[in-house]
Amino acid sequence: MSISRTPGSQGSNSPELLSHALTTPAPQLDDRRPNLAELPVRVPRETGAQLVTKHYFAISPRTLERWPVGWRLLNGKAHVETAELFALAETMLAEAPLVMGGRKAASQRRSA
Repeated sequence: MSISRTPGSQGSNSPELLSHALTTPAPQLDDRRPNLAELPVRVPRETGAQLVTKHYFAISPRTLERWPVGWRLLNGKAHVETAELFALAETMLAEAPLVMGGRKAASQRRSA
């Protein structure tokens, strides 16, 4: 969607942009869920980190070491079940707090 700026609009605080943001429904988590049938049953730590980064949020292979999932040592590499990895990523994403950004209105700011 393209919103043209008028002389009275103030960029990201414009009424048109705010109205669009408030009326556009947010995509549901189920809409973005990857198809497990198209992915390997189990993946090594590096590939697991890439998949979680692609489908959910950024993560490193070292961070996955601390996740409470079952690891299998196959050919000297730690592997995890893809379904278990994605289930934990979805849980973590659903439980993450929503933090609102932006500046407060002048009436809400503390006076110095």
